[in-house]
Amino acid sequence: MSNKKVQADPETLTAARHRLKMDQAALAEAAGLSQPTISFFERGTRKPHEATRAAIQEALERRGIVFTNGDRPGFYFDKDKAIIPV
Repeated sequence: MSNKKVQADPETLTAARHRLKMDQAALAEAAGLSQPTISFFERGTRKPHEATRAAIQEALERRGIVFTNGDRPGFYFDKDKAIIPV
């Protein structure tokens, strides 16, 4: 069993943002990024820095998203894990 943190891909991060009903501007603010950076990331028009991907994932996790790994990577929402309410 690995203790490595799941590194969600851009498609999964985008789906998680939608699950929380956050727009790109809200996610950008939560992650300390600009809205165009979120847009470029989600569209795949630029290869993102790992720090950008990590900031987005951490912002979603603080709002209760739990990313999963294994043969069925994805995510689920756990309100008890939310540090910051949506």
